[in-house]
Amino acid sequence: MPSVGSAPRHVWGKLGLAALLVALAAGGLGRAAGFHGLLFALGMQVLLMWWALYLLAVTSPALRGPRFTVQAWEAPLYRRLGALAFGSVLRVVGWERLRRDSRGFSGTRTSLTRLDRATREAEYSHLLLALICLGIAAGALLVHAPDTAGWVLLTAIPAHLYPVMLQRTLRWRLQKLGLRN
Repeated sequence: MPSVGSAPRHVWGKLGLAALLVALAAGGLGRAAGFHGLLFALGMQVLLMWWALYLLAVTSPALRGPRFTVQAWEAPLYRRLGALAFGSVLRVVGWERLRRDSRGFSGTRTSLTRLDRATREAEYSHLLLALICLGIAAGALLVHAPDTAGWVLLTAIPAHLYPVMLQRTLRWRLQKLGLRN
């Protein structure tokens, strides 16, 4: 699988066009709902997640290496920070049911490799989007919109940081079963 950096030029064009469409949609949402509130920040998070799914589909990054190895101290820390409670909320609202098929886990040992890949994809995309949200928040501060920056950062926590902790907690369990990158 090619890395994102080695993607062909036409792939970058597709991603750029998709990013432009997301920006236009976010601009339309901001004009309709206002750029300074929770509704804009939540809508923007959803738009960014759609873009990230497209990014993964178009680039198929390798997602290997030491960065994806979960250290022994991480899972207990994430549990203390509420990652498992966050996962319970996702199950209650139906998110897990909605995403079940895309994860490719059928409950068999042979499907663990696909589940491991799904955790890496989710972690990668959510970390990327958290960084994008930091950039958007910085941009909002530069144009003197601290309320927008605050909403973007506040919504990035449940939209991106908790999913990363949840994926790494699950991958820790997979590593204990012998799955390695």
